[in-house]
Amino acid sequence: MAEKRTRTRVEYRAQADIVIDGQKHSGLQTRDLSHRGVFLLGARQLPLGAQCAVTIHLFSQGQTPGPELSMQGTVVRSAQDGAAVEFNSMDADTYLHLRNLIILNAPDPDAVEEEFATVAFENPPE
Repeated sequence: MAEKRTRTRVEYRAQADIVIDGQKHSGLQTRDLSHRGVFLLGARQLPLGAQCAVTIHLFSQGQTPGPELSMQGTVVRSAQDGAAVEFNSMDADTYLHLRNLIILNAPDPDAVEEEFATVAFENPPE
């Protein structure tokens, strides 16, 4: 199968929640992250095409709660171990935190910086 991804993914573990049709699924964990989407371990049998809200909970090294990343997205893949969500929109603060997370965890930060120079969303963060 040909690789469709055009954005760098990084392995990143964090706690996450997803809300679909008013139902919150908590206690999930991110597996990988890009500036276009996330794979959520434990998110099983989510309906493909469902619109959702994803919150990723960041922690400092001392496990002190840090910022939360909040994105709107669409479930694009559902697997036995979890689901993939493609981001549709996010606020500017979330975008900056996400950008920094990916750059700091990428094998080639310079290449990722170039990716962020191209538009990834129809409605870019304000």
